[in-house]
Amino acid sequence: MDRSKLFPQTAQTSEDQPEDAETQSQFGLHVEDLTQDLARKLGMSKVTGVVVLEVDPASFAEDVEFARGDVITEINHATITSIGDYKTEMAKLKPGQDVLFKVARHGDNDRVLTLFLAGAVPAAQ
Repeated sequence: MDRSKLFPQTAQTSEDQPEDAETQSQFGLHVEDLTQDLARKLGMSKVTGVVVLEVDPASFAEDVEFARGDVITEINHATITSIGDYKTEMAKLKPGQDVLFKVARHGDNDRVLTLFLAGAVPAAQ
């Protein structure tokens, strides 16, 4: 699956993109609400959460192996259905704390995989 066709706006560099209210960036993750249309395009119509638009190089997000197109459905066992939920749960995280993300990812065989990505929250930069 060519994710650049699904996320054409992320083909630009992050310096070219204004950070808008719908896109959040923390720990090198750029996310937005998973709309019904985008969920259908990703083949994840039964999934709710926030979709990863971009992963910054050499970031915490890259270290725990997030990929563009991943859908974050839980953070530390709290269900994520919107940017609001995502912001609330991310705000609770403290440096050094273990964090567990439940992620839906489109696999090579067109199945939706459930992954658990974990790491320790990095210190503020």
